Amino acid sequence: MSSDSLDRLISRILEDAKEQSCAIVNEAKRSAEELLEEREKETQKKAQKTCQEIRRSAEADTENIVHRESVDAIIKARWIMLSEKRKIIDEVFMKVKDRLQAYAKEESYQKLLIHIIEEAAMAAGEGRLEVLVNKSDSQRKLPLKELSAKVSSKLDVETTLKLSDKIINAIGGAVVQSEDGRTKIDNTLESILERERKNLEPKATAVLFSDESA
Repeated sequence: MSSDSLDRLISRILEDAKEQSCAIVNEAKRSAEELLEEREKETQKKAQKTCQEIRRSAEADTENIVHRESVDAIIKARWIMLSEKRKIIDEVFMKVKDRLQAYAKEESYQKLLIHIIEEAAMAAGEGRLEVLVNKSDSQRKLPLKELSAKVSSKLDVETTLKLSDKIINAIGGAVVQSEDGRTKIDNTLESILERERKNLEPKATAVLFSDESA
C-alpha cells in the first residue's frame, strides 16, 4: 500500500471515529436530558406528594388543636359554672348561719339549747360531764340537774352535767365532754349546720338550679 493510500485510510478511520464519537456524545446528551427530565418529574411528584402530606397533616393538627381548645373551653366553662354555683351555695349557708345567730337571741332558742345539750350528753355517755357554751348562753339558767336525771334515766347509768367555766367561741349550741376531755361531743350550731350541710346541699342545689335541667 502506497503512502497516499495509507494516509487516506487513516484519515477515513479518524473521520469515522469522530462521527461515532459525536454520535455517542449526542446519545449520551439525549439520555442525560431524558434522565434529567424523568428525575425532575419524579422530584415534582414527590414534592407534590410531600406537600399534600404536609397539608393533610397540618389540617389534622389544626382539627386536633381546635378540638382540644374546644374541649378545654368547655371544661373551663364547667369549672367556672361549678365555682359560681359553689359560691351561691356558700352564700346560702352563710345566710342560714346568720339566721341561726339571730335565732340564738330569741326566747324560743332556750328550748332548742336544752335539747342540744341533752342530745350531746346522750352521745357522750355516762359519768361526770361538762357543758361548754358561749358567753351569752353561760348567763342562761339551764336546768342541768333535771337534764342529768333525764339522761341518767335514759342511759340507766348515773350521769351528771355541770356548766364549765370555759367559754367557747360559737354562735350557739353546746359542747359536752367528759371531765378528762377524752370524750367530746361538739353540738354547736355551726357544727350541726356543717353536718347537716351534706344532706341539705343537694336539695339546695336542686331548688336553686332546677331551671338548668329543664
